[in-house]
Amino acid sequence: MTISQAIIKPATFDDIEAIATVHIQSWKETYPGIMPAQRIAALNLESCMRNWQRSLEAGSRVFVAVVDDTIVGFAAGDKNRSNEHCETGLGDKCDCELAAIYILKEHHHRGIGRALVKRFAQTMKEEGYRSMVIWVAEKNPATGFYAALGGEQVDRKFLMVCEEAIPVVAFRYDLQVVK
Repeated sequence: MTISQAIIKPATFDDIEAIATVHIQSWKETYPGIMPAQRIAALNLESCMRNWQRSLEAGSRVFVAVVDDTIVGFAAGDKNRSNEHCETGLGDKCDCELAAIYILKEHHHRGIGRALVKRFAQTMKEEGYRSMVIWVAEKNPATGFYAALGGEQVDRKFLMVCEEAIPVVAFRYDLQVVK
């Protein structure tokens, strides 16, 4: 499949259940051995749907990837959030943050992730943002993907998940040159 077969579009409230389903499935596919097992096991559709409902209501920019009338991935973010206990603080200096990007594993390596990042970056650029940060678990196998998009690893911190310190790294992007 090529990216031309995926449609990237802004999410609507009608997409919330599908977004939550992709979010949960992606965690189950990606994070065993990276995130605590009890956190993965605790994921549930109702709670996840409430979180995405709140995100859309708050004005977060959320885009979905649709293949054959099915949402197979999404990206979401907004202005950058402040982060404590970072090693360099450079992640906080970015204007906006792509806070979540998840694609079902069977749709990896098809250009969908790149298209979602580009769409989010373009939208934020059009709104006047100049730089973007993406925080990713250090052991996430997708760290090479973030680097290949032109991201520079600029920061590191520990995220507490179920009382376990998970190392995460920040990739910084100039929105003028996202690949």
